[in-house]
Amino acid sequence: MIKNIRLWLRGFGLMAGVTIGITGFAQTYPDKPIKWVVPYPPGGTTDVVARSIAQAIGERLGATIVIENKAGAAGVIGMQAVAKAAPDGYTFLVSDASLATAPSLNKQLSFDPLKDLQAVFLFVTVPHVVLVSPTSGMQTLGDLLARAKQQPQALNFASGGIGSPLHLAGEALRTSTGSQWVHVPYKGGGPAILAVMSGDAQLVTPSLPSVMGHIQSGKLKALAVTSAARLNSLPSIPSVAELGYPGAASMGWIGLHAPAGLPNAILEKTEAAARGAMADPSLTKRLVEQGADLAVDPSAKSYSSFVAGEAKRWEKIVKAAGIQPE
Repeated sequence: MIKNIRLWLRGFGLMAGVTIGITGFAQTYPDKPIKWVVPYPPGGTTDVVARSIAQAIGERLGATIVIENKAGAAGVIGMQAVAKAAPDGYTFLVSDASLATAPSLNKQLSFDPLKDLQAVFLFVTVPHVVLVSPTSGMQTLGDLLARAKQQPQALNFASGGIGSPLHLAGEALRTSTGSQWVHVPYKGGGPAILAVMSGDAQLVTPSLPSVMGHIQSGKLKALAVTSAARLNSLPSIPSVAELGYPGAASMGWIGLHAPAGLPNAILEKTEAAARGAMADPSLTKRLVEQGADLAVDPSAKSYSSFVAGEAKRWEKIVKAAGIQPE
């Protein structure tokens, strides 16, 4: 009996030591720069939004947040790097729809995006926008569809890579309208946008925040937004749904994930800093002006459920588009 009591006390002491250690770590966290991995090149929507938010969250955590662009394989390379990192609160993934599409687009992954990455916070949802060069002669979505019917081989659709959110938004538009064009994948949304601006491609469907400035300056021509209704930030641009193509509706999103196993104390501290940052009127005003909508329920639990639902939805779209997993 006495031996059992001693063993219990010894075990309790070990557990208490672990608890005190975790608590102490949370109290001192962070004590060095935090890395946010953006799985795309600079210039795309995910990168633009991440840089807008990182400084505000870093200020609330009392640490510098460093953005690291780790592009390739439609976001998989960046996701994999974070999934295999230590869950110590110093490496995060700036996550988007590629997290939900990766399972249906890749036959063999060295990690499970839905299990090896842990949801932390959902920042914003973002619509895509159908864009052409202002010198293309196309003024409406109808003009684009007519050209796609008449000269499909002369219409290059630029994407951020096979299976990227930008690619899938374009595929949703193509399949819902019965159109054909030539798909030209680039290494990220930024290079794809530049391809249309330079005339190397004629069509691109990026998320709105990365191109709002180009639309306003006249460097790119917006033909439609992929939301169910018109946006307050672009009231003169029709939605694909109102033009008769509800199947082309597609919304992206941007949030934060960590390697699975992040201590709850670190998760709660990061979430609190994110909530504080997203309540800053100057930041939210800037994000809304860029074309983003603040997440209604940004919590880690809600974000995790949302990603699981998106994975099932995008699996159907991938199959309908005839995209073969690699």
